[in-house]
Amino acid sequence: MRVMLSTLAVYLIFSGHLLAGTGIAGAQSGAKKYTLNNAVGKNGIEFISDAPMEKITGTAEGVGGSFAFDASNIEATNGRIEVQVLSMKTANSKRDGHMYGESWLDAAKFATIAFDVKSLKDVKVVTKDGKSVVTATAIGSFTCHGVSKPSIAGITITYIAESPETQKRASGNLVMIEANFTVALAEHQITGKAGMVGKDVGETIDIKAKLFANS
Repeated sequence: MRVMLSTLAVYLIFSGHLLAGTGIAGAQSGAKKYTLNNAVGKNGIEFISDAPMEKITGTAEGVGGSFAFDASNIEATNGRIEVQVLSMKTANSKRDGHMYGESWLDAAKFATIAFDVKSLKDVKVVTKDGKSVVTATAIGSFTCHGVSKPSIAGITITYIAESPETQKRASGNLVMIEANFTVALAEHQITGKAGMVGKDVGETIDIKAKLFANS
């Protein structure tokens, strides 16, 4: 009986460590709300369409959102990032007008595009010179053109704990996130004008995000 109880105790301790998740050494535990803030760094999205006839690169600066981040349980990270469709630009105003139109993103009906993060997996942490760099895979859903689909994104999070030096930029802990993922237009019922998808516009769009937030 004593052996069984000892074994159970070890199991519970071990399970507790698993449930606790991956953490940053020395960081304060407990989830904090982080809000995107251009005072920390310029938030932006880059999107790339690579088709046989043309390669189009665009950017968006109308980015906002927030997320809960627990430096002692990084896997539990969750939140929502939104992009204003009308902030998306491709350096060609006529093409941008088509992109906002009903045949493509239909900005009048669907003003925002969003990524909802449910959790992180495959978390790894490296800390050096006061910075902790986290690599992980974000699990969530991507909503575009009114259609939500499960999605994953490879992300890198740079975490800097609050200090007198960081307070010169913004209050609280600072976080920078770089994310990369791919969106299939067909999955979001974006058909465009007949014959253009797959020829002039890529069937998939590569998304690169650079996000800055403080707690």
